[in-house]
Amino acid sequence: MTGIYYTTSDIKQIFCFKSDTALKAKIREGFLPEADLEGRPNKWLKVKIDDIVEKLNDYEKDEA
Repeated sequence: MTGIYYTTSDIKQIFCFKSDTALKAKIREGFLPEADLEGRPNKWLKVKIDDIVEKLNDYEKDEA
């Protein structure tokens, strides 16, 4: 996962989504932002996704 973007495949791996349908549902629900670059594959800026992961980790620490 090099560069400034995560691809669709990277996002599915990070959040353990089993399908593109699950990914699209999370976008519709507002959990994930729309892709920054549409295409094959779609791409998201790493800073946006890393921020979401950090917030999830902080939430889990607070719940423990």
